[in-house]
Order: sequence, then C-alpha cells, then structure tokens
Amino acid sequence: SVTNDIRFYGLLKTIGTTPRQLRRIIRHQALALSLGGIPLGLAAGWVIGSWLTPVIVERLNGVVAVTSVSPAIFLISALFALVTVLISCRRPGRLAGKVSPVEAVRYTEGAGKTGKARRRTRQGKVSLPGMAWANLGRSRGKTVLTVTSLALAVVLLTVTVVFTRSFDMDKYIAHFTASDFIVADAGQFQTGGDSFNDEMALPQAVVDQIDAQGGITEGGKIYGKTSPVEEFVTEEYFRANRSLWYTPEQLDIMVHFMNRNEEGLLADDAQLYGMEPFALDHLTVLEGDLSKLYEPGGRYVAAVYNDDDYGNAEMDSHWARLGDTVTLRYVEEYEYYNPDTGEVYPDDMDLSQVNYVSRAVKYRDVDYTVAALVTVPLAFSYRYFGADEFILNDRTFLQDSGTDCAMYYAFNTTEEANPAMESFLADYTENVNPQFDYESKASYAGEFESFRSMFSLLGGALSFIVALVGVLNFFNAIFTGIMVRRREFAVLQSIGMTGRQLKIMLVYEGLFYALGAVAAALVLAVVFSPLLGGAMSSLFWFVTYRFTVAPILAVLPAFALLGVLVPLAVYRSVAKHTIVERLREAES
Repeated sequence: SVTNDIRFYGLLKTIGTTPRQLRRIIRHQALALSLGGIPLGLAAGWVIGSWLTPVIVERLNGVVAVTSVSPAIFLISALFALVTVLISCRRPGRLAGKVSPVEAVRYTEGAGKTGKARRRTRQGKVSLPGMAWANLGRSRGKTVLTVTSLALAVVLLTVTVVFTRSFDMDKYIAHFTASDFIVADAGQFQTGGDSFNDEMALPQAVVDQIDAQGGITEGGKIYGKTSPVEEFVTEEYFRANRSLWYTPEQLDIMVHFMNRNEEGLLADDAQLYGMEPFALDHLTVLEGDLSKLYEPGGRYVAAVYNDDDYGNAEMDSHWARLGDTVTLRYVEEYEYYNPDTGEVYPDDMDLSQVNYVSRAVKYRDVDYTVAALVTVPLAFSYRYFGADEFILNDRTFLQDSGTDCAMYYAFNTTEEANPAMESFLADYTENVNPQFDYESKASYAGEFESFRSMFSLLGGALSFIVALVGVLNFFNAIFTGIMVRRREFAVLQSIGMTGRQLKIMLVYEGLFYALGAVAAALVLAVVFSPLLGGAMSSLFWFVTYRFTVAPILAVLPAFALLGVLVPLAVYRSVAKHTIVERLREAES
C-alpha cells in the first residue's frame, strides 16, 4: 500500500511533512485497519473454534466439549495481531520517509537498481518471459514473500494429506482386535471398570445364541481367574516390578506384611488365563512353542510378557523364563490376623475397624513348566494391570482352578455373514441383553476413520486459512506491481508494445509466482519428508509412512489459473485509461 501511494507521500513532503509524521500517518492507517480487522478476526475465530471443538472432541474418549470464552485467549490473540501490525509498519514507514518528492513522482519498484544485469538485458535479445522474469527481480523481498506464502499453504496441505494417508488402518485394527468379533460383559470393555469377577462371566446361553446365527468359521472362549491364586517371587523382583507405582517406603511396608514360603520367596497374586485353541493361535510366541498347551491336562504354562504400542516385547516385565518351574497356589481359604500381635480374627468379625493382613490356610500347590514366553493381544487380555500372568490350556484351567467363568467369546465369520452378525450383536447388546457388549473389526474401522477425519478437518481448515493469506499476498503483489508501473507500461505502449503483449508479459509474471510457489513447495516437501516420517512414527504407533506429491500436483492447475486471471483482472482496471492519460497522470 505504501509503494502504491508513494507519490502521495512525496507530495506531502513538498508541503513540509516530516519523515516522522509520515511514519505516524502510516502507523495510524494500520491501527485504523486493525480496529476493524482484529475484532472481526476474533469473532470469526470464536465461531470457527466453537464449530470445530465439538467435532474434534466427539472423536476423543472421555473428553467433554467446552468452548472457552476466557478473556485471556482474546486478549493474547489481539495483542499478537497488533504487535505483528506495528512491526510490519516499520519498513514501509522508513521507505516513505526517505523518498524525495522528485523520486516519488518517478518511483518504480527496483528503479534504483543498476548494474551489469540490466545492461545485459539491453544488449541481448528481449523476450516477454525475460521481461517478466526481470520484473520479479526488481523487488526480490516481495517476490520471496509472495512465493513463500503460497508455498506454505501447499506444504501444509501436503503435510496434512501425508499425515492422514500414513495412518495405517490394518495396524490400528490389529492392535485392538484379534478376531472379527469378541463378546463379553460390558464392564470388561470399559476403561477403568471393575476387575473381572464371577458376576461378569459370559453364560453358555449367550454363546449358543451367537452360534445359532450361523456363518461362524472358528472361535473359542477365554476363561478368566475368579478365585485367588498366588505365585512366589523374589523380593528383588517384587520391588523392581512395583517401583513405578510405589515409593521405597511404601514397598518396605508391603514387603514387611507379605507372606513367604519355605524358601523365603514372597507370596504375590498371579493372574491366569484359560484359553481354547482358537485363542492360543493368536498369541505371539517370543520363545519356546505352544504345542504342549494344546494337550488337555498337561501341566504347562505360557508366561505372559508386556509389549509396547509398537509390538516390542518388554523382556523385564516377567520373571519366568523358558523351562522354569512355576508353583501356583490355588487358595481355598484365608485367615486374617493382626500383623503386630499375631492374633487371628474370627471369621464373622468386621475387619474394617482393625489393622489386618491375610494368609492362606487351605490351598493346593501345583507345579507347572514354562513352555513358552508370549505376548497376548490387547483384545484377549484383562485390559488392566493386575499381576504376573500365565496362560493354561482351557481344560487344565478348569480342572486346577475349579472355576469355569468365561471372560470372552471370540470368533470369526464368513465375509457374507459378517454384516448380519454385526447387526445381530448391535441389537442384542443394546436392546435384548445390555449387560453384555461386543467389539468388532468394523467398529474399530469406523473409529479409525473418525480419528483420521479429525486430522483431515483440522489440517484442511489450517491449509485454507494459510492459502487465503497466500492468495491475498499474491493479489497484493500483482496489484502493487502493476499500479506502480502504470507510467512504465504507458511508455512501453507508446513505443510500439501492444496491449496483448503487455498482458502476456503480466501473465508470465503471475505464472512465475504460481509455479515458483509450487516448485518451492515440492522442494520443501521432498527435503523435509524424512523428518516428517520420523516424527509421525514417534507420535503414533499405527503409522506406515507414505509420501505423496499428489496435493502439490492437484493445486498446480489452480495456481496456474490464479497466475493468469489475477494479472489480467488488475491490468483491466489500468487499461481503462488511455496511454496519454496515464503519461500525464504520472508526470503531473
């Protein structure tokens, strides 16, 4: 704007306006624009934020949508915009203050630059593309700013597309599911729900109703522990395993009141699974093999190790190793006693009023051999941290534990029967028997798409805003470049340049801007893509990085059209005046 009005500021200096006053005029103009622009931006931001927030929050579990109207948000945003405006006024203010009245009348961008490049242009062959390219070099700062602002929009759009395209649905679904469907008590699927107990067992009648729907190709039950079972571990292992949740002082107290066996090992709780062959087939074997667990009645177990979101096993998460003998104590009766005096409390006493600890008095110790070290799919696990876990054959589990509580029923269906089973389970768990719930690959696929669409929406909105700024910068650059060169264009036309040639030259300028932005975006995308891939993999475990330049190629026609139409539209307003009028206007 200052470049466009430079003649006006030069005339003000002829009547005594000082450079300081000119800078103040420019600053007041910017503040006047801010007076309208900042409140408008705050209002638009609040409206867009109020619309986007619920859309995003509904895709996040356990988060309630609250649109904040805190004054601090609006105040900080307004101050940021105001400071940006004031900084932006400094260079134009110096430009207006330094120019003399005579220079202002004849001012053209880059007119003060002379040198070999200009002489070479006069001596060599002149072409319209060459003239357009030379015009961009008159104000390199403006050219770089315009190209960069357009390129940033394309880069942001490319990042958004690469980001969402790299989300791997197969990894996501595989992490949360191990079969087409899994049915259990609704509390088993709730985060922070109760630990599994006999009241959450899945009745055989429910399994029979599911099987009656047909189309099931394979399936099996997973039994959970509902009676107390203990293992024996070293004190060192117990402390290391609990150190993340308890302080050393708390661990000292816990160890002091724990029971020990004859070898001095601590009696700690153990978590057991009883798995039918279908579930055993879905375990990830780290060491050993599971063949012995398929034999009914065999005294073999698989020790369960934790793994991270990327599927890497944490080998320090369990003490049992391949071939070890594990003694599991199935407790049938406890007694409760005072840890300080040793007094045993009667069974009918209210223990809530006294200090007590428990110890097993009626139990069965059974020895097992560790046949394999495994990790369990999240879908088949207890879904909470309880204690060291062991897997038994389903019949061995039923025989040794004396319980038969099914925690899950998992199964696969034919492709044709899958939609019908989805509809049946949705209706059954919602209307017929809401005590139970289910998960399926289709439900997690929908959750995945919802998650991906959230990022697409956010990235798309940001890309649009940045693109709008870039287009406005582009329009401003073209408009300013044409307006300050009105006299130059009139001179060129007066010595034989046709209006058509002039328009072609301006179109070349616009195309150079647009294509330069696309080229810059392509270079930035290619150079920084490895960094983006690494950052994505560290943020999300379900990422398979897939680079693409499709967004850059998609915006190429739009930018090319922009580079053609904007210069022609701006020139049309200039061409309304005759050559003589433009020459007289510039010289008056």
